Amino acid sequence: MSKQFFNILKYILFLALGGFIFWFIYRKQDPRQIIGAFREVNYFWIFMSLVFSVLSIVSRAVRWQLLIKSIGHKTRFVNVFLSCYVLYLVNLFVPRAGEVARCALVSGSDNVPFAKLVGTMLVERLADFVMLVVLAVIIFTWNISTIRMFFDTHPEMTQKIEAILSTRNIILIGILGMLMLAGLVYLWRKRRARAAKKESLWSKLKEGIYSIAQLDNKWTFIGHTAFIYLMWLAMLYVVFLAYGPTAHLSIRTGMVTFLMGGLAMLAPIQGGIGPWHFMVYQTLFIYAIPIEQGKIFAFIAHTTTNLVYIVLGAIALIVLFLINSGKISLSGKAALKK
Repeated sequence: MSKQFFNILKYILFLALGGFIFWFIYRKQDPRQIIGAFREVNYFWIFMSLVFSVLSIVSRAVRWQLLIKSIGHKTRFVNVFLSCYVLYLVNLFVPRAGEVARCALVSGSDNVPFAKLVGTMLVERLADFVMLVVLAVIIFTWNISTIRMFFDTHPEMTQKIEAILSTRNIILIGILGMLMLAGLVYLWRKRRARAAKKESLWSKLKEGIYSIAQLDNKWTFIGHTAFIYLMWLAMLYVVFLAYGPTAHLSIRTGMVTFLMGGLAMLAPIQGGIGPWHFMVYQTLFIYAIPIEQGKIFAFIAHTTTNLVYIVLGAIALIVLFLINSGKISLSGKAALKK
């Protein structure tokens, strides 16, 4: 009970933090300006954002099926596809829990061991992280002058970075890093001792993680990973075209904004609410978009995207239970038995 209470409290605190940041950003914003902006938005481009969203989910489902197939299991595309929408729906309320939810759903609908699915999910997360790092290097290198301009317009961030990189702090960080490493090793050994009692579960998890080595066509997997990020970029950029003050911005600007927003999404706050808005409008300010208009754009982009995930995610969850009547259980204990 104490662990559950701690987890619930953690999610509430993160949500409160995101809500506070969001309130702080928009506390002086006239609601009539936002409502007026929604009325003037070109909804053709909002619809195109929805199209790109669906394409990204299709690609994500196919990519996951490749991993599941590599460990000797077959799944119905419709189940995998719908579970990916549930992933985004759950993540909007409980960060990172969507991955577990989709594994539980597919485990029940297609009779695939839950632990193996978790292993394939970890491979996907690793692939997404590597792709984000690669894109970050490319975008930062291509836009080094813009990045410099960002720090020129935010001297307080430069001062903070210089303070962090001081000799004293580096030594302190090194000591803390070694202590953390020692703690992690201790926890790892302790967990391995417990895992020895559940060798079958551990072997299934390893099999899922090693699924990348068993892929027949690794380039197809890499191609889908790149395509997913391309669709995410397109989803954001077409919202630029939908909103008058940002319609003139180039795809290059969209790439930088996409990256900065993506970095904000690493914060464990539901839906990135608050941090995502801040990073987006601050980035747009570099490209001569006034703060007020940048905030409105961030509000439009974030709201339309997440409304789609909420609506389609809820529909996907209902459809999954309807077409797999009696097969699906979201019980963690039931899933782990498989």
